Amino acid sequence: MLRSDKKLDNYQETNILKMISLIYRKMQIYMGNKTADFGITSGTLPFIMIICENGCMAQNRFCEILDISKGTVAKSLAKLEEQGYVTREENLEDGRCINVYPTKKALDIYPYLVEIGEEWIEYITKDMTEIERMVFVESLKKVSGNISDYF
Repeated sequence: MLRSDKKLDNYQETNILKMISLIYRKMQIYMGNKTADFGITSGTLPFIMIICENGCMAQNRFCEILDISKGTVAKSLAKLEEQGYVTREENLEDGRCINVYPTKKALDIYPYLVEIGEEWIEYITKDMTEIERMVFVESLKKVSGNISDYF
């Protein structure tokens, strides 16, 4: 709950919600369009980014990083494995754990995924000064932290 001295009026609150929704939806469309030829969706793209940045990792670690269910993680990784972007193997030390590895195919496309991410950020912040960009990033960090604290 916001303190009363910082309370936004209903119009501002509604606009903030619309803007957040718009940014999210348009980013999903942009990323989906840019990766469609590779069979990568905006939903599976973060998995490739994470596995390429971290190397081998436990499948359940994606749940923590992306804050999504085990079932969603398993389904997404199964799809990426079928497409040849990741391999999954049982952890020999802990049979309940599945290790996920990036394939050459994932590592080869990773620079392109980074590039389109950078292009998107450049585009959405194109009219901002460097200071405005820094404030924007810091504000997003605070918002993300508040969301994490709430849940």
